[in-house]
Amino acid sequence: MEKLFFKLRSRTTDPFARIKNYLKFRVERLLLLGVHFHLLVIASVIGLVAIGGGLLVQETDAPFDDHETAIWWAFLRLTDPGYLGDDEGLARRVISTVVTVLGYVLFMGSLIAIMTQWLNQTIRNFERGLTPIVRRNHILILGWTNRTSEIVSELIRAEERVRRFLQLLGARGLHVVILSEDVSLERTMELRRALGSLWNPKKITFRSGIPLRIEHLERVDFKNASAIILPGADFAYGSADESDMRIIKTLMSISNQGKRGGGTGDLPLLVTEIFDSDKVFMAQRAYRGILEILASDVFITRCMAQNVRHPGLSHVFHEILSHGLGNEVYIHTSKQFTGSRFGDLSGAYPKAILLGIVRPQGESFCPLLNPPEDLILESEDRLVFLAENYRDCEPLRNYQLERVSRKFQEVSYAREKSKRRILILGWNHKAVDLLKEFGRQIDEQFEVAVLALVPTAQREAEIKQKDIDLRRVVVTHREGETTSLSNLREMEPDRYDNVVILGSDWVNTQEESDARTIVVHLVLRNVLDEGTHKPEILVDLLDSDNVAMFEDYDSEVLITPLIASHVLAQVALRREINVVYEELFAAGGAEICFRRVSDYGIAGQNVNFGELQEMSACRDEIALGIRQNGGVVLNPTPDEPYILSELDDLIVLIREN
Repeated sequence: MEKLFFKLRSRTTDPFARIKNYLKFRVERLLLLGVHFHLLVIASVIGLVAIGGGLLVQETDAPFDDHETAIWWAFLRLTDPGYLGDDEGLARRVISTVVTVLGYVLFMGSLIAIMTQWLNQTIRNFERGLTPIVRRNHILILGWTNRTSEIVSELIRAEERVRRFLQLLGARGLHVVILSEDVSLERTMELRRALGSLWNPKKITFRSGIPLRIEHLERVDFKNASAIILPGADFAYGSADESDMRIIKTLMSISNQGKRGGGTGDLPLLVTEIFDSDKVFMAQRAYRGILEILASDVFITRCMAQNVRHPGLSHVFHEILSHGLGNEVYIHTSKQFTGSRFGDLSGAYPKAILLGIVRPQGESFCPLLNPPEDLILESEDRLVFLAENYRDCEPLRNYQLERVSRKFQEVSYAREKSKRRILILGWNHKAVDLLKEFGRQIDEQFEVAVLALVPTAQREAEIKQKDIDLRRVVVTHREGETTSLSNLREMEPDRYDNVVILGSDWVNTQEESDARTIVVHLVLRNVLDEGTHKPEILVDLLDSDNVAMFEDYDSEVLITPLIASHVLAQVALRREINVVYEELFAAGGAEICFRRVSDYGIAGQNVNFGELQEMSACRDEIALGIRQNGGVVLNPTPDEPYILSELDDLIVLIREN
């Protein structure tokens, strides 16, 4: 019965309602086609009103000669209210008034509304960054992550590097293009706040899109970029593994599009970040152009491991890796010294410290830092310096090479701790690489205790997957909340030599991660105040704005996204520098460390830095600076005098066999 009633009711539906709904539907579909159809609909309505008004006025006591004249009369009143006072007769005045009012609504109001809506939509489209750009030799950053603003800041600060980089390409000035999934006024203001006085809208362009889609890559003219930077993301894409997979897929997309566009020669230099070092080979296979990869987890954990072994090195790393904060690494080509001995160049650069060379090796480069003095320079070698600016890396004019002969001294230094006890609070994607880096240290043993919420079975599986040398690293696990006072007391942190606080990557944002890290640090300090021994504390932080939270403590802070951002930006401008950083921060080979002044027998004496450099050179080391009263000074002037105490240190570059 209900079905029958429904059929009867549906059959007896008002046909006029269906016609009405049909017309409304067709008008709706027409209006959705765009502003041109909006104008067409309004023009049609205006025409109908003019025709209706004209036909209606023909029925009054003073008709026009023909219908066309009557319709033209109505159209003039519809579009121009100035004709309203020319009419005579009640009927004609009433019709004229109605048509004029409709003119205000339809002709003026609707047109203004349509044009305003079109203008607003056009401006919104411009703000969304949908217009393709046409540029050459721009630097393209694919994706907005917690590294992007720092990369842009580093590029703008490195004005001298950028100028040399662009001169080689024949470009006039720096222009950075950012492809971001969300382009809005808020995103622009976020970058403007991050850059501060460096903000220059003429040098920065936002475009909307994701790097996985070819049409979005073409929107930023990726083939004509001088360099492409593809940063990783701690939180934007989920886990570190998902970020790596997304980057590898993007590399394949760019390569395939470049191949269709005319071969690999069209692909620009691409600098990218991969968290998991095991996926580096996949990224190398995915991109057919020139590719430089920063294995960020390995690189950052090397910095951490070096800082655990040599507390205080974070200040040295921060200055070397940051532009405008003092001294940094420069690479300079000096073909005038081709065929000369490396050891004979020490006096040619009084304002810079010569660290070694970078030698081309196939499609890549081989770093030779602190090489033997009798190394002969080849024509394609690049010299590596520590200096305040590039100009300081120029040799003295008319410098005459003289053979330098030094009497090397066999020195036995006070042995570093052969066994270290380390407490790690927290667990993230860098933890396993940190343990692996400990395992690479020769002649050192590590006892590591880990307190984290991550299940022990998951941690052990990750360690097994990385194939860590457990002969040198003994790891014990405990599950628990790192912000718990009772849990930290049970761990007895004062029994350890070092405590490392790792950021949490299982939360949603870096703000949440840093908030947890700050709380863990405060709880740890509270527990340590109850004991007598104070271990060295290293904090893994994600946001540079939170560094101020640690100013009242002697804890060391590594802002890991900041380190990755600086390296990515510098490698994009000079790709050889990537292998230099890998050599500096890797276990074995060249290494930055501290030497006690007492080992040189000069405590209390008045010596200048030039004399310290000569003493280090006789020990097969390169003096980089000094650490006096806790402060670090890199590359001081050679004639600067110092009176150092036994507690002060010399910062040197050594070469381990």
